[in-house]
Amino acid sequence: MYPDNDGGGEGNDFISLLDFNCYSILIGCIELVWNILKIVPQILWFLFAAIYSIFGYYLMWITLHYSAIHLYPIYCAPLTITGFIFSPFMVSAPHCVAMRWLVNEGANVIITMWVAIGAYAIQLMLRRPNNI
Repeated sequence: MYPDNDGGGEGNDFISLLDFNCYSILIGCIELVWNILKIVPQILWFLFAAIYSIFGYYLMWITLHYSAIHLYPIYCAPLTITGFIFSPFMVSAPHCVAMRWLVNEGANVIITMWVAIGAYAIQLMLRRPNNI
């Protein structure tokens, strides 16, 4: 493969062995990178799904809470004389009970969300490498 100093073919075994090892290491590195690149989309999809489910959960509760707050006065306690007269009867109506529950539970979930975000922010601040 490579000419020897004296022109003979002796002594080239070590060089060809080095070339073979370099190529096999290169092929091994390429296979490793290829395997990593194959699983990157799966990892990214898992992270996206986790983040989407967490934020989707809170977005759902914020939407339900907001909707129930604005629908309760329309359907359960309208700002009219008739609404005032019927409000004691509408208190026990199933849709009014459901909207009051949504308002209360939505508020609790939103408060919990802010506590979790605050705790996460504090944890990030306390884990800084050069915390002074």
